[in-house]
Amino acid sequence: MFELVRFYKALGDETRLKLVALLGQQESGHAMCVGRLARELGVTPSAVSQHLRVLKDLGLVRGERRGYRLHYFLDPERLAAYHDLIREQLGEEFVVRESGSNPQTRR
Repeated sequence: MFELVRFYKALGDETRLKLVALLGQQESGHAMCVGRLARELGVTPSAVSQHLRVLKDLGLVRGERRGYRLHYFLDPERLAAYHDLIREQLGEEFVVRESGSNPQTRR
């Protein structure tokens, strides 16, 4: 359960959540550097670096050196592991359904 608490705590910051969403929208092979991420989010590069450090500590984000810059992307395997952990510990109701599926409504 501790790992899940760390995951949700990390995503509890609005800027960090926006950063994860932005990284999730990147096309394969088109990872962004800190400067670009900062411009897209409207924050300073140092703020992005601090948020990336938290996400890297969770294993959600990885960096790839291209020239003298690091470009960042979500780690799909680690993201899938958190997805499975959420399903295992909280149940199917907490797992995001893919678009096009029919969620059941409870009354």
